Amino acid sequence: MSDNGKHEEKTIEVDEIWYAAQRVLRTIVQVGIPAFITFAGVLPTIIDALGLPVDGKVYGVLLASAAVITAVAGALTRVFAIPAVNEFLTRFGIGSVPKSVAVETAAAKSQELQPAQFEPSQTDIRAEQGDLTV
Repeated sequence: MSDNGKHEEKTIEVDEIWYAAQRVLRTIVQVGIPAFITFAGVLPTIIDALGLPVDGKVYGVLLASAAVITAVAGALTRVFAIPAVNEFLTRFGIGSVPKSVAVETAAAKSQELQPAQFEPSQTDIRAEQGDLTV
């Protein structure tokens, strides 16, 4: 809390998502392939349960529904990759990075204060290259 008694909202900073188009394609594959396989497997059961005549229109409508679901999932994935949307989602813990990391990143004012992304190496590259002057 600040001095005036009001809650201060923590500032968060989220990096732009890399390869947003690749994420969209992965989502389409992850949603689309199972949807089409599932629809193909249960299509006869659905048609019998609904008492519909077996013709190409029914199959077309159901497969088109699977395609629409896949397209919507891909579009949502792309929208979630927009930096402002990703930052908003991070505030609720469902962004591309954990909220604690986004808060820590925003708190750091210089590159030196950024959290380490990799563990330090114990390998002395100078020794590997034959340069032993220290």
